[in-house]
Amino acid sequence: MAEFESYRANLEVADLTPTVDFLRDVLGFTVEVNEPAMGLALVRRDRVGLGIVRTPNPAVNETTAGYVGVADVDGLHAHCVSRKADIVTGLTEHPWGLRDFVLRIPGGHRIAFGQRIGPAE
Repeated sequence: MAEFESYRANLEVADLTPTVDFLRDVLGFTVEVNEPAMGLALVRRDRVGLGIVRTPNPAVNETTAGYVGVADVDGLHAHCVSRKADIVTGLTEHPWGLRDFVLRIPGGHRIAFGQRIGPAE
């Protein structure tokens, strides 16, 4: 069977610029493609890629659009606080061995960032 090599979530927004700027300036993503005329931007940080797609009727999940595993969730949380990011759920330790937080990016999408801190119970 074929090996899966990557996955990229596509987030729908009404305006590319504020979302791309936030992902680049606050979360440190690199902009690989930015084609406003086509309504598409592709960003990447480490092994995580996101597609930002302009659409007249953007859909935003009622929960998180994705979960990004990180090596230093406390450091990332502190960085996001210092940049006044819209944190909708603060740092939380879960009984299943994860510590995470959720932020809302421009365009309304919520992304969770978390770190494994112990075994699942």
